[in-house]
Amino acid sequence: MRSAVLAVVCGLAIATPGARADVPRSQRVLELGIHQGVPWPVINAPIDGPLPPAPAASEPPPVPPTRAGTRVVDLVERIRTSLRASIYQPSTKVSEKDGLYHWDCSGMAAWILRRAAPLALRALNSSRPVARDFVTAIERAPAHRARKGWQRIARVADVMPGDVFAWRRPRGMPSKNTGHVGFVLDRPRPVDGMPGAWAVRIVDSTRGSHQDDSRTGDPDGGFGIGTLVFLTDAEGGATSYGWSGTQSEWYIVTPIVFGRVER
Repeated sequence: MRSAVLAVVCGLAIATPGARADVPRSQRVLELGIHQGVPWPVINAPIDGPLPPAPAASEPPPVPPTRAGTRVVDLVERIRTSLRASIYQPSTKVSEKDGLYHWDCSGMAAWILRRAAPLALRALNSSRPVARDFVTAIERAPAHRARKGWQRIARVADVMPGDVFAWRRPRGMPSKNTGHVGFVLDRPRPVDGMPGAWAVRIVDSTRGSHQDDSRTGDPDGGFGIGTLVFLTDAEGGATSYGWSGTQSEWYIVTPIVFGRVER
């Protein structure tokens, strides 16, 4: 019996033959495609046996640590409550009074930052930033303070609501997109039975839904809220992501960065 690897990069879902589903994950050898001369950057979920449920929230999300972060969260809630139609598409088309939000991940992030943290948006140095521009700006930001509207958060455990997450499309991943970007909505929670794994409630724009996702069953995608899982290294930095949260059979290996917007 064969299963399939499902990789998603900023809305693009790709399937390829994978490993035997009846073999423990720690013993699976993935049969990956080749792109740019290297295998797809995919690893098995670091757990044998049943995949765990998403950690349950035991308390409301904490208050964002910056005023700009609060504005981000407030804007997301305003979009959520006014939403009537959303489509994942490269160009941004928004009518708040009609509840219409058509955009891709970076279009959504730029639209929100333009209203919540304009200095952080200007630091991207692009009139139409894409995911890799967010990654570059966050990588350049200091970890001990904000500069040009950005502070880099090195450890997933320290991420808070209103923070930005982003990653570049890794080498070997067959996609025309440059990566993915979105916003954190709640404090990360450790995943039982998966040391170094953190479940994070996020908002983004994509065609492929996450775990416990508001877009489930919606073929148009667009704005939505769901859960991702990030695996971390010994220092707590995120090294790979599970698109389907704790139910991800496979993880895409690429550094994930987190940035806190100041203004």
